[in-house]
Amino acid sequence: MKSRLVAFATACLAALSASSANAAEPIKALVITGDNVGAHDWKGTTAALKEILATPAGKFTVDVASAPAKDLTPENLAKYDVLILNYFETAKGGPDTKWSEANRKALLDAVKDGKGLVSYHFASAAFARPNWEEYEKLTAGGWRTQGFHGPPHEFEVKKAADHPISQGLPEKFAHTVDELYSNSLVTPGSTIIATAFCDPAKPKGTGKDEPVVWVNQYGKGRVYNNVLGHDPVAMANPNYREWLRRGVEWAATGKVEPAK
Repeated sequence: MKSRLVAFATACLAALSASSANAAEPIKALVITGDNVGAHDWKGTTAALKEILATPAGKFTVDVASAPAKDLTPENLAKYDVLILNYFETAKGGPDTKWSEANRKALLDAVKDGKGLVSYHFASAAFARPNWEEYEKLTAGGWRTQGFHGPPHEFEVKKAADHPISQGLPEKFAHTVDELYSNSLVTPGSTIIATAFCDPAKPKGTGKDEPVVWVNQYGKGRVYNNVLGHDPVAMANPNYREWLRRGVEWAATGKVEPAK
C-alpha cells in the first residue's frame, strides 16, 4: 500500500512539474516584414517590436521573416503561436519579399487553423491596389485605400470596450507624437477596444472618435489590429507598449495576464 502511495505521489509531482514547464514556455512570435513604403522604416520598427516583446523577460521569443517568399510556408509558420505583419509591398522590394500564391495561402491557412495574427500600423494597407479581399478580412480592415491622416501630433487614446486586452488598463492615456489614422475600415464582427478623437481644429481633423485598436476572428485565429506606432519614437510610449504586448499575447493565447 505504501509503495502505491509513493508511486501515486511521484506521478502527481511529475504531472505538476510537466504542467509548470508547459506554462513557462514562451509565446513564439514571427514578425513578417522585408519591405515597406519609404515613410515606414521597417527595420527600425521591427527592432522596436522585438524590444517591446522582450519585456517581461522570457515571455516571448521573436523571430523575423524578412524574406517572406521563402519564409511564408506551412512548415515554417507552424512553429509559431502568433504572426505579426509589418509589411507593405512595393516595386522596389527584392524578389525575396514578393508573396507567391503559395505564400498567401500559407498565411491564410495558418490563421484559419488557429494562429494568432497582429496587424501593426500600415500593414493593413498592404495588397489593396488591387484589393486582395481575403487579406482585408484577415487583418479586420484598417487603412486599405480609404484611410488618411493629418500631420503627426500628440493625442489621447481612450479605452472603448472591456476586453481581456484592455482590462485593468487606464481608461485613457496621453500618446506621444504619432499618426492618427482616420476613416479606417473596420470589418463586420470586429470589436473596437480603443479610439482617439481626431480634433477638427487640426488639418484633416474629422471631429470623430477614430478606431485605433480593434479585434476580430479569422477562422479559428484571433486577430488584433493596432494602427498606432508610426515609428520607434511613437512606439516608445510605455502605454502603447503595454497595449501592444497585451494584444500580441491575446492573439497568441486568447488570454492576457492581469495588468499590474
